[in-house]
Parts: sequence; C-alpha cells; structure tokens
Amino acid sequence: MKPTHRELLAASVVLSSLVAPVAVPLGVEAWRRDARAAGMPTITLTGLMDQGAWTDEEVTAGNAWRRDFRRARPQLRVGGTVRLRLASADVVHSFAAPGLGIDPVEVYPGRVLELTVTPAASGIFEYYCTTVCGRPHFAMRGFLEVFPAEGDTLPPLPERPGAGYWSIPPPAGNGTVARGAWLYRRQGCVTCHGEAGAGGVPNPNSMNALVPNLASLARRTFFFTAADLGAFLTVLERSTPLATVKEAPAVPLFSLVKAQYLATYHLVRDGRRSSKLDPAGHHPPLDMPAWGARLSDDELNAILAYLLTLDGGAGDGASPPHRKGESP
Repeated sequence: MKPTHRELLAASVVLSSLVAPVAVPLGVEAWRRDARAAGMPTITLTGLMDQGAWTDEEVTAGNAWRRDFRRARPQLRVGGTVRLRLASADVVHSFAAPGLGIDPVEVYPGRVLELTVTPAASGIFEYYCTTVCGRPHFAMRGFLEVFPAEGDTLPPLPERPGAGYWSIPPPAGNGTVARGAWLYRRQGCVTCHGEAGAGGVPNPNSMNALVPNLASLARRTFFFTAADLGAFLTVLERSTPLATVKEAPAVPLFSLVKAQYLATYHLVRDGRRSSKLDPAGHHPPLDMPAWGARLSDDELNAILAYLLTLDGGAGDGASPPHRKGESP
C-alpha cells in the first residue's frame, strides 16, 4: 500500500524537525569558519624530497622539475593567528614544529592539510619532517620566526650542519676511515650529530636535550692510545665478523672493547626512539634511525671506524697498517 501525499508530507515535517537542530548550527559554524579564514594570513609550505626542503613558493605540475625552490622561512607575530597550508610535491612527508605546539601531522601528495597557529611567545622555532621520506630527508628542517607583538628584533637564525650532504662525491681513496667519513656525511648523520661528531643539535623534549656528540666515542669504547685503536681497526677490517673473534692480543682489554663496540654497532643498526623529558609532551622530533635497513655491515663498520678516529686516533683518512704476522 503506497503512502498518501498527506503521509509523505507529515514524514518530511518530522524529518526536518530532527535534522534542522543539527544541520543549521553546523552550517552556521562552517560559514563562520570560512569567513574567518577569508581574512586570515596564510602560509603555504610544500615538501620537496629531492631538494630536501619545505618551500613557500608555489609548486605546480609545470614547475615541479625545478631544483632551486626557495627554502621557506615563515615569519609570524605573537598573538596573530596564521593558517598553515601543508602540501607535498612528491611523497608522504610529515610536519612538526614542537616549539609552537604542532605535533607531527602526515602530509600526502595531492592533498592539502590546513591548521592554524597562534604563537604565544616570540623566538625562533624549528620545524621538521619526521617521516624518513628519502635521502635528503634529514635536511628538511627550517625555522619559523615569531616576532614580538611590536618590534622586529630576533636573534640570528642558528646554523645547521650538513647542507647538501646527499650530493657529495665519494672519496678518492679506498681506506675504511675515509669511506666511513664520506658515509657519515652522505647519509645525513652530520645533520644531527654535527661536524666531526661534535653534537650540539637541539632535540626538543628529549631526555638528552641535545643530540649526543660522537667525538669521544673512542674513549667510551676504552681506547686510550692511537696504537691500540689502530690494532683494533686492523681486526675490524678482516673478513671475519667481529662477534666471532675470541681474542686479539694486540688490543688491550679486547673482550671489554669488543662488547662496547658491538653495543654501539647494534644501536646504530637497529635504531632507537628518543626518550621524552616530559611524558605528557610531544615526542622529540629526532630519533635514531635503524641504519641496518639502509647500510651493509661493512658500511656500518666503516662509519664507526671513522667515528673512533675523531678522538685523536688514526684519523688520517687511511686504513691502519697491518701488524707483522697479521693477515689483512
């Protein structure tokens, strides 16, 4: 039996009375949001994997081939609300600015993610890509400058090491230490651990505050003379895996040295998440990646060999000489 015209009319009246209390406020709020956004300052940041940068220039299908987009240097003012529009020109990125309360958000190609920021304090706040997106990933950092409500004075921008690290040519020599020095820079380790392992790069809300320095790795591995380190590097260069080597008379405290070295090796190979200083705060933006997924055992050992020489050991860029009676 078909409903009559009167029954259909009554049903539509009932349905309207149920939907209107919800739909009308939502529509009004959407209208208000659009009205606010229309007059809101907007900054568009687009992630570029090949260039290792976020740019505030317009990236389109017609110009995406360029490799000279300007690195973004957004400027905000205390108390002023700004709309950030985040986009990707290639792969999935993530964007975080912990100093401004922006936890990591994923940014997909073909979509635009919008969020608003209202800085409460002036200063220079670093932003990051926290998803390993490609070889230049570790350079995808920059600064948001927040000026006081009145005035235009801020300290100079901090310098970050390792610009263009992914494009440096390989070393001329074949020595293990020289190769390790190249890999340390080529893989982007330098961007977090600093030139020559000096450290000093901030990691907000990390228990360590700064990314650990690596320049004292030799002492932490119980090497105190260049001769002892040279003897160990000779053992390391053999084709026999270090874990299976039972003794090395030329290396004092070999069992202790071996255990400490392997602990460091496993940390680099397997990676580690940074620990929060404030458990309720954001996650530190800089984690230790699991390099075993990207580098071979020989490459990992080469990097560690280079780092060991930074403490005044055999750091001449060449492999240590083999001792008499020892096979290479």
